[in-house]
Amino acid sequence: MTQTSKLAAVRAVSFDLDDTFWDCAPAIIKAEETLYAWLENHYPEVALKHSREAMLELRAQMYQTHPHLKTDVSMMRKAFLQLILQDHDNSEQRAADAFAVFYRARSEVVLYEGTHELLNALKPTHKLAAITNGNADLQLIGLEHYFDDIQLANLDNPPKPASDMFDACCNNLGIRNDQLLHVGDNPETDVIGGHLAGALTVWFNQTGEPWPDTMSVPDICGPDFRGPDFEVSSLPELQSLLS
Repeated sequence: MTQTSKLAAVRAVSFDLDDTFWDCAPAIIKAEETLYAWLENHYPEVALKHSREAMLELRAQMYQTHPHLKTDVSMMRKAFLQLILQDHDNSEQRAADAFAVFYRARSEVVLYEGTHELLNALKPTHKLAAITNGNADLQLIGLEHYFDDIQLANLDNPPKPASDMFDACCNNLGIRNDQLLHVGDNPETDVIGGHLAGALTVWFNQTGEPWPDTMSVPDICGPDFRGPDFEVSSLPELQSLLS
């Protein structure tokens, strides 16, 4: 099958979010700082007990102490906040308030050039979906209205590269998995995950990195796997490809 015929068969395009539509790291750093400043103001004793660095280390440790939550970043964050606020009455509600502060700041992202243009161009011709292991608020970001389906990893919806979110997305959109084109920056979760789910894949590779050798192991992807079906370095390039 030619590249052109592959694209002609596509009925829906799904997107990863973090590092595909925006740079994730600055948003998370800003959110951590916003949360800590809020804790200093509302719960100074917590900030005195836990420095910024200690708080980050404690949250990282929770992936070992609370492995049952590692597939749901929101639940993990809430559990962490409840832990550091456990000496206060109604710690669950206090943790929810703190999470709301973090979540809003985490969702204040700077979109990559061409994001709205791409989605506006695709909306009339394709069904659109978001499939993410993260938890950004698409309504707050201003992208929610583009998508016909949104899949967020949680305790009941395993994260990529598991096929569950891809399967659920295709089922919700009423298409076969091989009619889905998934776009994402991560070789393992997006390209390998999409491939194993039976979708076509686009590797969003802004920095021109070579395809990692460890992502081409035959016993993971099958002997015929050669990497992503397509590769782009920008969203305008992706728009050009799909048009």
